[in-house]
Amino acid sequence: MKTISLNVFDEQSIDTAIAELEAYENGLDAKARELCERLAQMGALYAEWNFTGVLYAGEIDYRITVEELGENRFAVNADGKTVLFMEFGAGITKHGSGHPKEGEMGMGPGTYPGQVHAFDKQGWWFGKKGHWTHTYGNAPGMPMYNAAQDLKNEILQAAREVFST
Repeated sequence: MKTISLNVFDEQSIDTAIAELEAYENGLDAKARELCERLAQMGALYAEWNFTGVLYAGEIDYRITVEELGENRFAVNADGKTVLFMEFGAGITKHGSGHPKEGEMGMGPGTYPGQVHAFDKQGWWFGKKGHWTHTYGNAPGMPMYNAAQDLKNEILQAAREVFST
C-alpha cells in the first residue's frame, strides 16, 4: 500500500502530496501490466512444476508458454500431444473421472475422439515393435487446473508487492 503523508497542512505540503498522488496515478497502468505479467509467469512456473509431477504411462510431450493477448491480458498455454491426457486422465475403468472441470469442458476419460480402450477392463498395450507398455490409463493429473488454484493463493500477495512501490 502506498502511503502519502502530510506533516503540516500548508500549501507546499498539500502540493507535494498532490504531486505524489499524481505520480502514483500515472504509474498505475504500468503496475497493472506488471502484475498481470508477473501472475502469468508465476502461472507458467506452477504449471511446469505440476506437469513434472503427473504420472503418465506414455511418452511425455508438453510445452508451457506465456502469450500476451492484449492490454493487461496474458494466457498460460500448455501445448503437446499428451497435455489433455495428463490434465483430464485416460482409462475410465481403472481411474474413473475426477477433474473438476471435465463436464464443463467435455473432457475426461472415455471422451477422446476415436478412443477404443477407455472402457477396456484389461487395459491396453501401446508402443513400438519390441517396446510395448501395458496401461490402464492414468488418473487426472490436473497440472493446469492446480496451477490456477495455486495462483489464486498468490494474487493478493503479488498485488501488494507490485502496488506498494
